[in-house]
Amino acid sequence: MKTYKFLSYILLAGLLLVTNSCSEDTLDEIDTNPNSPTDVTINLLLPQAQVDVSFAVTNTDVAWYSSVFVQHTAGVHAQLQAADRRSGLNDATLVNNTWTTIYATTLPDLNLIIEKGSEGGDEEGRWVAVGIAKILKAYTLAIATDTWGRVPFSEATQGTAARKPVFDPQEQVYAGIQQLLDEAIVDLAKESPGPGSRDLIYGGDIENWTKAAWSLKARYYNRLSNIDPTGSAQDALDAIANGFTSSDDNLVFSSFTTDATGQNPWYQEAADRAHLAVSQQFVQTLQSLNDPRLPILVDVAPETGEITGAPNGTQTNDQSSEKFSDPTEFALNETSPVQLMTYDELKFIEAEANLRLGNAAAAATAFTEAVSAAVQRQTPQVSGAQATAYAASVVAGGITLENIIRQKWISFWLFQPIEAFADYRRTDLPALTHLVSRAPLRFPYPQSELDANSANVPNVQLTDGVWWDDGSED
Repeated sequence: MKTYKFLSYILLAGLLLVTNSCSEDTLDEIDTNPNSPTDVTINLLLPQAQVDVSFAVTNTDVAWYSSVFVQHTAGVHAQLQAADRRSGLNDATLVNNTWTTIYATTLPDLNLIIEKGSEGGDEEGRWVAVGIAKILKAYTLAIATDTWGRVPFSEATQGTAARKPVFDPQEQVYAGIQQLLDEAIVDLAKESPGPGSRDLIYGGDIENWTKAAWSLKARYYNRLSNIDPTGSAQDALDAIANGFTSSDDNLVFSSFTTDATGQNPWYQEAADRAHLAVSQQFVQTLQSLNDPRLPILVDVAPETGEITGAPNGTQTNDQSSEKFSDPTEFALNETSPVQLMTYDELKFIEAEANLRLGNAAAAATAFTEAVSAAVQRQTPQVSGAQATAYAASVVAGGITLENIIRQKWISFWLFQPIEAFADYRRTDLPALTHLVSRAPLRFPYPQSELDANSANVPNVQLTDGVWWDDGSED
């Protein structure tokens, strides 16, 4: 110990002597850890933000629980089996990880891109990156408010300036989402260097990002069908006119790798935990429709030798994946892409909007295209002729909201259950039966906010709808 102190004194004395001959800038340089940079460029921030949105925000905890709630899957082990039996859903730690990712990582990174690339920023003039960041910010905020209702928005991610941010009304958040998308469209049209390969989704394609912004505007307008049925329908149709024109435009993240840390998160869940099986509801729905996607998407169960869906709310544990079916290797593997928004979803929205406005012929045309596009996206092994024939058989059942949402629900399997959950709460479709009770209408606020910001956290129950669901604001 004495030797240590002696060496410390020598080092201190030496430093004092050097101080007399070195500038403050030199000392700052000496005191800087090259492995812990204090500033990060847009080129590094953008791909990481895209990974966060596509992985942790939209395809982990909230997605897995939503998948059980809409009966794309059934919980067959541990927490997801308990949730499927409506147990433990009030646990404030249920989806803590998603909240933390959104507010501690994703939104701050996206805000930093916007700040750096905008006028007066360190990388002023990076308008394409700014536009992309605003689209991803709008998308992330929509996940947050659809999950919890009121959330921090106007005072979010301000650090010490707002340690206890207010939870803004969902109506205000939705207005902010549309404003962000409008701003993004303007930013993308400005003269600016593109991100190129740093953009892991579109490779810097400005036209596709612009279409994605308009398509997301249509999604979020349509979400307000219970608030303003006619206005939301017309607003959605106006946005659709500038949105995706084919499946080639889809907003999809397809940069997963075979490395353990880079795999599709659904694949990781299946390989590491196996808490989910394909639901009986999904299997029986596709069987009743003679849907050609079923054997391509859903595997046989080893114990039964046939496709066997798990009943939601089951007490049967099947972590070994013997009794019930899992997705096929084609449907789910290490590098399976995840969809954030697709052309077929846009056509389903077009069909629904036209139906609300009484445009039956236009609704039927959009619905047929939506079904055909969804079949070919999910199962390219099905020929165009088969997809068209299936779409025709489905349309023959009539252009009803129930028919539209049922097919949209099928199209959202496996990687878009959060959107399916929003549709289910908004329309109460498709009609789902459950051994215990219907699904909750929201997720619990996280323990981190209850501990640090309890005065601002809304006092709500899981059975309370969000604003766009029933028009109330908690």
